[in-house]
Amino acid sequence: MNTTKKLKKILLAVFCLCLIIGCYSEKSDASLQNNEKQAQKIDSLIKSNYKQELFHGGIVISKYGETIYENYLGIADRTWNIPIQKNVKFDIASLNKSMTAALILKAVEEDKLHLNNKLVELLSNYSFEGSFHPEITIHHLLSHSSGLPDYNNIPEEFKLNNFLKFKRFRFSNEEYINFISKIEPLSEPGKQFYYSNFAYHLLAIILEKTYKKPFAEILKLKLTKPLGLKNTISESKNEVSINELAKAYLFDEVTQEWYQNPFIDFSLGRRIFSTASDLNRWAQVMDNPGYLKKNSLQLMQQNHLSQISNIVGYGYGWVVFNKESNNEFGNLGINKKYIIHGGSTDGYKAMLININKGEYVISFLSNVGNRTQEMQLSQKIINILIDKKND
Repeated sequence: MNTTKKLKKILLAVFCLCLIIGCYSEKSDASLQNNEKQAQKIDSLIKSNYKQELFHGGIVISKYGETIYENYLGIADRTWNIPIQKNVKFDIASLNKSMTAALILKAVEEDKLHLNNKLVELLSNYSFEGSFHPEITIHHLLSHSSGLPDYNNIPEEFKLNNFLKFKRFRFSNEEYINFISKIEPLSEPGKQFYYSNFAYHLLAIILEKTYKKPFAEILKLKLTKPLGLKNTISESKNEVSINELAKAYLFDEVTQEWYQNPFIDFSLGRRIFSTASDLNRWAQVMDNPGYLKKNSLQLMQQNHLSQISNIVGYGYGWVVFNKESNNEFGNLGINKKYIIHGGSTDGYKAMLININKGEYVISFLSNVGNRTQEMQLSQKIINILIDKKND
């Protein structure tokens, strides 16, 4: 009798297990089919943009770490008709801010820097003719709350011909600090949000002073090598030829012709070059303590502007969207939490988005700058990936 009861229990358990496996299999099949449908729609969108010369570049979309769409199309070099392939690099423009912020936080973890370090103290070894507010800290620089200016605030003589004189100045660190020190600040630190590229350029100089190494070496030693980002590099000398680099192009609406933009000075801001694949992996790092500690990752993705701005939520190197942030910049119209940053410089466009801690990560780079509308393209991709009715 006991044997019969045991047998019945075993059979019941096996039956229940089979039901569970069957349900899971059906869900998995449905999920795969949904991913395939999404990939097909995204493929049609990207190819349509390419045919209209709105996108030449690379794009990678992952879902919880698994790539669901990846494509590389267009021309990297129009003189030689060299195609864009997976390992072709692009200038990632302002996407470099998240990497610069991460390097600063790595130095904080190593007790080499502190977020409340004063800028004037960190620059005490340099001489400059102007001044910096004595209360500006690393935290203010990282969160765009330093009150420092941006490109539009430089003297008029440097703005002519698409900032050509400024881009060709070839600053040393001391010359660049001196140049920035003489520009009128926008506000006192901690009083308002103002997006300042100069703030992040100063952070790169601080990193070089801290580690006594060029920024390119710091990036490799402290970030790209540990994370295996083999196609992500920095270069500050135009004399150095970068392997497999997509040239930057702009379209002349009058002549209806493409021309290469030659005005890029690598020394400004410590330019970083990467691929859509490497960037996708980089965004996934934001959800995985290891390279950076949990607290550091939280600082990068925490809105530090909640008390001073109602138009943008900014962490360290990322625009932040959550329940507490009300953003005009980077708004994708979804209720899920996400971090986002775009980039635009001299013919390059870049976009990196991490939605709901890796549920979706979208990365793309393009070299037809003034034709690629990065926010519009991102929004169309989001509309395919996310059902806003059930969001």
